[in-house]
Amino acid sequence: MLHRSRIGSNLAVAVSAFALIIGLIAAPAAFAQGQYKIGIVNLDQVLVESEVGKALQTRLDQFTTGVQAEGEAKTAAALELRQRIADGANTLAEDKLAELQQEYEATATEVGRFRDDKQREGQKLQQEGLAAIERQLQPVFETIRDEGGYDLILNFAPGVVVMTSERIDITSQVVERLNAATAN
Repeated sequence: MLHRSRIGSNLAVAVSAFALIIGLIAAPAAFAQGQYKIGIVNLDQVLVESEVGKALQTRLDQFTTGVQAEGEAKTAAALELRQRIADGANTLAEDKLAELQQEYEATATEVGRFRDDKQREGQKLQQEGLAAIERQLQPVFETIRDEGGYDLILNFAPGVVVMTSERIDITSQVVERLNAATAN
């Protein structure tokens, strides 16, 4: 499953919170008079609903399916060796049993390395995909900011943005614009 919260990383949450706090401290009268316009976007929802987010999820699912199949085959080979060792414990010569044990240990080590390598590869695939989506979102946010006259656009992050009005939720607009921008 795609970790959608990564696009709204801790850094983005911290920057959003910092910007909101600075804005509230620096210009309380301006906020009270409604001189600033704020938009809220749920980046997790953008990721789930946008075509590029769905495409990334599909790539990650395909990767995971391939890794699982290959991992199961490697694990089955290790289990088969283990069973041969158990079956031959009383009937095989010591040198043949030691050879099978070494082969099993090598196979088990290979399975562990495979799992670790594929986990890192999957994380890299996800991080690169999310980074690409973030790059595609940048001009979308700039356009929405300029056209809508927004002074501040925040990611809806629980704990930072506790509640919002539909009036300032621009998530569907971001999804539509991102889909249009990446339809090529």
